[in-house]
Amino acid sequence: MNKNCAKGTSAEVKFISEADDRGWKIYMPLGHDHAADLIIHFPPYLPVGVQVKTATYYPDRDAYGVSSSKGTKAKSVYIRGDFQILAAWLPDRKQFVLWRFDEIKKRKKISYTPRLHRQPDNWELLDSVLE
Repeated sequence: MNKNCAKGTSAEVKFISEADDRGWKIYMPLGHDHAADLIIHFPPYLPVGVQVKTATYYPDRDAYGVSSSKGTKAKSVYIRGDFQILAAWLPDRKQFVLWRFDEIKKRKKISYTPRLHRQPDNWELLDSVLE
């Protein structure tokens, strides 16, 4: 397993643990050829597709870079219906930061600075997709 796959798997396991602690049911598609890494479900609401990424921290800018594109070479953008939530693991903070798909659509990379943008550990964002 290459280093990027190992980091991705580790972030997915962390997300599964946190979502489970919050009462979500978790489903994992087999293989890595799906746009959503995980499906989470909070009955009676509809299931929610989640794409999990690991952010890269840039200490000189006190900012993170998060890939919001699919694939390792082609780097194409995700399209509506691929997932509803992008969850980025911030390894140094040991927290996730979440975005709705509509916030990141058509972007290949997200630059994220906690002091300028939303705070991490914003799991309440999932409430907005429970409709």
